[in-house]
Order: sequence, then C-alpha cells, then structure tokens
Amino acid sequence: MAAPKLSDHSGDEWGEMAKIYHKLTVGVAEKPTVEILRHLDDRWPFSKATAIHDNGCGPGPIISHIIQDYGDKLPAHCELSCSDFSAPMIDRVKHVKREETAANPNSLWSRVDAQVLDAMDLKGIPDNSKSHVTAGWVYFMTPDPQKCLSESLRVLRKDGVLGCSSWKDSQWLQLMRMVGQVRPDKQLPGIPAEWQTAGPLKGELEKAGFREVESFEVEVIMTFESYDATIDLLTTKMPHMIAMLKDFSENEMQQLSDKMLRQMKEWCPELPGKLYGTALVAVGRKWYFQS
Repeated sequence: MAAPKLSDHSGDEWGEMAKIYHKLTVGVAEKPTVEILRHLDDRWPFSKATAIHDNGCGPGPIISHIIQDYGDKLPAHCELSCSDFSAPMIDRVKHVKREETAANPNSLWSRVDAQVLDAMDLKGIPDNSKSHVTAGWVYFMTPDPQKCLSESLRVLRKDGVLGCSSWKDSQWLQLMRMVGQVRPDKQLPGIPAEWQTAGPLKGELEKAGFREVESFEVEVIMTFESYDATIDLLTTKMPHMIAMLKDFSENEMQQLSDKMLRQMKEWCPELPGKLYGTALVAVGRKWYFQS
C-alpha cells in the first residue's frame, strides 16, 4: 500500500480547518511570515510593488500581514490577489474582506481579488504579471512542488521575487506521529525530504530556475491554554488526521489521546503551555534574462 501523502485530500476537506486556522497561525505563522515579507521587501521593496499574489493563501494570514505591515507603502496601482485550492479557505478570505471594507470602504482589502486556484496551475494569471509571490506552507503539500515553483516563476515579472515556507519539524507534528504507536499501519503523511532541510530546499528553488536563493530556519512557538482542546485540534480538524483516524475504535482513540496527553504534560507540566517547532523559509528571484 502506498504511503499516505499530504496531497491526498481535496480542497473541500479543509473546511473545518478554515474555521479554526487562526488558532494555528497566531504565533506559529507570525515569525516566518514576518521573515518572508522582510526578505522580499529587501529584494523588491513593497513601495515599488506592482502586483502581489499569495499562492495557497489559506484564510489569508500572509495577505493580512502585507496589508497591516506594508499597506501604507504600497503604490496606489499595486494589485493584491490570493488563491487557494480550498473553497472554504477562500470563503474565509472573502468574509474578512467584507468585514474590513464594511468598517472602512477605503481599506486595502477592497483591492484583494481572492479565487479558487490550484497552486500547480495558476490558470488565468498571465505570464510576467506579478512583482511578488508568497506561499506559506503549501507547495510541499501538493503532488508536485516543482510545478508550484514553475508556476510561481511563470507569473513573476523579470526580477520578481518569491517567498515560501515549509517545516523542518515541530512538537505538534511529533504528537500527530503517535498515531503509528497505536496503529503501526497508520503513519502521518511525510513532508518531502528536500523540503525539510534548508540546503535541499534552496536547491529546489534553484532547480526551478530561481536565482539569488536564500533558505534558513525560523524557530516558532504554538501556545495553548488546554491540553484537551489542543489534542482535539490535532486529531479532528486536519484532513490527513481525519482520514487516518476514521476507522479507529473508541479504545484506540482513547489510547492516542492518552499518549498525546502524557507527552504534552512531560513537555509542558503547567498551563498555559508552549509547543516548539522549526519552520523553513526560502526566497528567490526570477532573473531578468528569464522568459
């Protein structure tokens, strides 16, 4: 039997995740997102941006950061767009857009064009049309990360810049891997090896045609107030976990919860607690001489 993959799930399956995604992105995504945007701003200042696209946007944490942290620098003509293969995620972005523009009709959110698209096929986005492309924790989850990188290269203008992220490892991933301790036939889908280390990740961008590539680690923290709520989040909201656990008996689910709880209490004897992880960030440029 083939090993499970993170890409084995449809966009609609991420509906539950869209509802609670902020619990994971607050704190966890903060530092890597800040680093992605800082490095992109160094390479092509947002004050000179012409069109920014957030690929695999989820419920919009990166586009939110762009508006919050760089909105006052963006040129009046700069286009803002984002896409995700999950319709529920895009619905969430559109909900935020409605709220923000209702509160302030002049908000930069009014410029955001959000649509359902596959990261491997940005259909409808013209060649050489974006100055900046961002992608937070998405390419390694697709069937072909190189296609995602190639599409990013295609839509970028000459000298345009890409910033993307992945995971080296984290304590919450270690908790989810405990599925295999209860049922050895069940294994957490793995991140491709070349997307788990800074050096090989740099090589992946270079293989796709990016130049001036940098990749580096960013330490992250997930804070939590409740052991049980965190276990529920990790076991019942993510599509790959739902798929793995669907045929678990009540006893097996209890075994898994008990194992997770013991490990969490060993790491964090008191509440509120913190789980630690290491993200990877990579940035690169489309060379001027590339078509």
